[in-house]
Amino acid sequence: MGLSWDQIGSTATSIAPGKRIWLRIGISSLMNPTANGTLSFMPTERDSNTLDGEDRRKLAATRVQLSSQVERTSEDILQRYRENKNWKLYQKEWIYRNLFTKGMEVLDFGCGTGQITSQLAALGAKKVYGVDVTQGLLDVTAQRCEQDGVSDRVEVICDFIQNIEPRPVDLVIAFAVLHHCHPIPALLPQLLKWLRPSGTFVCVEPIVYFDGLEKARVASGVPFEPLDEGERKLDSRDLDYVSSCLDSPERVHFRLLGRADRWLPDRPLRRIDHLLLKIPGMSNFAGGILLHGKKKHV
Repeated sequence: MGLSWDQIGSTATSIAPGKRIWLRIGISSLMNPTANGTLSFMPTERDSNTLDGEDRRKLAATRVQLSSQVERTSEDILQRYRENKNWKLYQKEWIYRNLFTKGMEVLDFGCGTGQITSQLAALGAKKVYGVDVTQGLLDVTAQRCEQDGVSDRVEVICDFIQNIEPRPVDLVIAFAVLHHCHPIPALLPQLLKWLRPSGTFVCVEPIVYFDGLEKARVASGVPFEPLDEGERKLDSRDLDYVSSCLDSPERVHFRLLGRADRWLPDRPLRRIDHLLLKIPGMSNFAGGILLHGKKKHV
């Protein structure tokens, strides 16, 4: 999957007989039903003695993430996102250029360590709500916002989304989150409750349109990061459902040649991607999507 999409979040868990199953070190699910329909929750430090070798490695990675020093967002990064010169190549620049404007109130769902949360506030958001289920990651978010001087415009909330009283916002961002949150129909209505009547929802997700395509990717021999238990790339049915919940939905595809980033520089590769995706039918082979639309009037 290779979620190098600007935001790192928390780990979600589900319960299996006799042990806790750690999902990928990625964006937290915030609402991740287990097989029996209950909601997953985070293990505590005292659970570490029950983990196997792979789980311990992921726990160690999480600890490193939580212990990393948080530095002030550089002026170069903020200037990049003010200008968004490469918005056709990068999903976050696309959002900042086309969907976000100063003065908005925003929900950053699955905010993780708060890069997007803090950037939105620094770029002029009136209020940003950063929601996650891991208090440690929200502590990092709060520290980042303090370093960036935007704490007065940010509220961090640690809970499952269905337990939070919705605040009226203009924009809901779910950046690389939904593929942790199956079944999506149990989650999306909760997010849309936050939107004002004229509000916009946007998600950025890994996708696969054909089962055979994913098998071909695996058989190619090109290294990649596999999905962990409980995660699933969005498919056409998922995208159709999300689209059906929105007015004027639009799909923008990315990452046609994503695995080639092991050999080619990122920006030239994305330029090639962008050109190839203009060819009719090539979007069916894309590895990532940005899907956005307005809240439906009821």
